[in-house]
Amino acid sequence: MTRGYVALRDDFTPRTGFGIAIDLGTTTLAMELIDLESGKAIASCGFENPQRSFGPDVISRIAATKDHAAELRQCIYDAIATQASELLQERALTEVVISGNTTMVYLLLGYDCACLGKSPFNPETPLENPFTLEMFDCPVFVVPWISAFVGGDIVSGLLNTPREGSFLLVDLGTNGEIALCHAGQLYATATAAGPAFEGMQPGLYGSDVLNIMARLLREARIDETGYLEEDAYGFTQRDIRQVQLAKSAVRTGIEVLLDLAGRPALETVYLCGGIGQAMNEQAALDIGLFPQDMQGKVVALGNASLGGAARLLRYPEAREEIPAIVRARHVNLSEQAKFNDYFMEYMSFE
Repeated sequence: MTRGYVALRDDFTPRTGFGIAIDLGTTTLAMELIDLESGKAIASCGFENPQRSFGPDVISRIAATKDHAAELRQCIYDAIATQASELLQERALTEVVISGNTTMVYLLLGYDCACLGKSPFNPETPLENPFTLEMFDCPVFVVPWISAFVGGDIVSGLLNTPREGSFLLVDLGTNGEIALCHAGQLYATATAAGPAFEGMQPGLYGSDVLNIMARLLREARIDETGYLEEDAYGFTQRDIRQVQLAKSAVRTGIEVLLDLAGRPALETVYLCGGIGQAMNEQAALDIGLFPQDMQGKVVALGNASLGGAARLLRYPEAREEIPAIVRARHVNLSEQAKFNDYFMEYMSFE
């Protein structure tokens, strides 16, 4: 277990030049240009990850590397280079910080992803910061991961998270990652949740799906078992079941971490990620994604992964915090004694 997980004091020291922070997401990428002399963000952009044409999630991307490893790297490489050039507009680039899940980082760096797709799912190629990437004429720092499925994005997110008391950080995007901090000890796990909240209907986001599920419950269009008498708001019974599986996976992860930490009373529940940052707290409580005692404790952090990457540019000394985060107790949910019981229990909307 990790002890002494406390934030260093941020003493901003002006530097010359500009830095780019990159959140390398499975579905979307976000980038921010930081003036290192003032510390201010002066430009930003977001765009779809072009690797989506090879599959919507990390598992499909790993499988695609068997025949398309070079194409997977090249398409993301070209996209980042193009967007970085537009942000810079001939400015002098001093440093780049990249934060992303383990698979996305492997793909960008051209590492062999086979180890991430088979048991025991251990990243076999270590990071050796700083990196040199042909697209950047400066050092590149890649935020380290905790495990194959708890990546640098959650590490970066924790760097951007206030650390008063016991708290939970729930990063819900295409992948689901959860971290719990209590008494200076850090626990982290991953859940297969995001894809079920996304793409059910054109134009709907994952947070929209949760809101509609909560409305269907209020209107008694579905019962606590998830039974849907007739299609509603364009949702079918199959859609409802997919949401139940996803929300049960997240809730199970939360409950398992709480058990391991001794069931602490949480002071704050931070939300981030593409789905999490836009999530309606009451909807999440109504469908049972979060327990009722978390009401009033939920705080949206926005893109915490990008925020953490930007913090590392503004305050390079914050990198001293990373080893304590990376040493978090990684929890494989399927190996926990109560995993199956929790998963079945929280399939319902009670």
